[in-house]
Amino acid sequence: MFVLVEHYVNDVQRFWSAVRHAIPVRTERVALHHCFPTPDGSHAVCVWEAESIRDVRSFVETYIGHASRNLYFPVENAAGTSLPSDVEIPGEEMVGS
Repeated sequence: MFVLVEHYVNDVQRFWSAVRHAIPVRTERVALHHCFPTPDGSHAVCVWEAESIRDVRSFVETYIGHASRNLYFPVENAAGTSLPSDVEIPGEEMVGS
């Protein structure tokens, strides 16, 4: 599954220093695909892949939980751009025609 994490950074230097140390850590449980920080480093959105949100939360909180408030969401990503699969969208049958 893909997990999006929103980071609300309360200590920019500590957060990004911890990120720098966490990125090279290799684990079979989680994989970081994308990290999109704001220019001032006060906020970031990252996309992870793991078997569960719990796995991502455990990894992230271990490294950077002390320097940010983090929100976790399961997201869908079939081909880079996705629509929610549980939402009936009017006219959906016309997409891709």
